[in-house]
Amino acid sequence: MQQSPFLRTLCLFLIIGLMVVYSQGLCNECQDNGVACVNETHYRFCLDNVEPGAILPCGDGEVCTSLLKICVPKGAYDSTCAADEAASPSECPSCTGSALFVCTSRTTFQMCDGTTLTDRVIKCNDGKFCSMQSGKYCVGECELPGDIECDRDAP
Repeated sequence: MQQSPFLRTLCLFLIIGLMVVYSQGLCNECQDNGVACVNETHYRFCLDNVEPGAILPCGDGEVCTSLLKICVPKGAYDSTCAADEAASPSECPSCTGSALFVCTSRTTFQMCDGTTLTDRVIKCNDGKFCSMQSGKYCVGECELPGDIECDRDAP
């Protein structure tokens, strides 16, 4: 018995549609391919024996996916972490008058003088991330109370 081309095409669209819905909205969650997409174009490994927290970029014009090939050309497959769900660098915290310090990148912070940043940028030790929520300045990946608060490479 031969399947109709219409039925075959319909099944293909359903499978692709489910993959697209499933693939979006998983920012900073470890996936079956051993990485977590921290935003649309960057990822970190979730594997033993790999430096925790090292965030790597995809190539130009590529997006982070849950596929075995981590980065693929934009448009060929949707990013696991949609651009509107990830924190953008412009959303990094600022001095509010009540904060002692603010994160100015994933691994740096600056002290606050009221609502003004001091001039000195302080870098966390290797493998540590800036964390205002923890109150400890810099913590290991397992100690992060939530997402990275300022997702940029440098202030």
